[in-house]
Amino acid sequence: MPSAKQKLLLVDDEPSIRAVLSRILIEMGHEVRSAEDGFAALKEIAGWVPDILLSDLNMPGMSGFELLSVVRRRLPGIYVIASSGAYTGSVVPRGIAADAFYEKASGMRALMALLETAQALTGPPKRVNTAMMPIWISRDGTDPDGGPHLVINCPNCLRNSTQHCAETLLTIHETKCLYCAATIVYAMIRPMGVRSSQTNQPGLGPVPVAGRARTVAKQLQRTG
Repeated sequence: MPSAKQKLLLVDDEPSIRAVLSRILIEMGHEVRSAEDGFAALKEIAGWVPDILLSDLNMPGMSGFELLSVVRRRLPGIYVIASSGAYTGSVVPRGIAADAFYEKASGMRALMALLETAQALTGPPKRVNTAMMPIWISRDGTDPDGGPHLVINCPNCLRNSTQHCAETLLTIHETKCLYCAATIVYAMIRPMGVRSSQTNQPGLGPVPVAGRARTVAKQLQRTG
């Protein structure tokens, strides 16, 4: 593993996971800070820009889905590793603005390999078309006919438009800007305070059960 010390921001809403992973990552030689959700992470980044961001996806407040989209647009030099127990494998799930994906509880060797890849980079990460990464927006009520609608800000022309929306959370959608006809990729944000286990989210995969943090912590300790 490269010896250069890396600044790493760990974002997870489970205190036990933050504690266990922080200890392991510090022992690996990283300078580590942690945050409990996307809002706390952005406050941390405002005064301390990490080299690597390791973030959970399903969190109350500001989710990892939203956080990674903001970081990709504002600070593209940060290497981002998305982490979740709701997806399997090592491929970055569709629509998530991350450079790599770590499946929770898959062992520390997998995470160490991803960190080694991040440390070995000598320039900006090679990425797919980031213009097609979704914007994360909240549902804004109903239209005059009583249907659900969104106010969407077009990333291309910056005009706002009100459009009908699907009811599905955490699934990637596409629409056209009413003004410039640019394709807008978007997904909807959960209501504040609603955890992933309280919603049925098609396309997300199995939702982690209660007590997941304790299980992950034990597995990390065994594989560390």
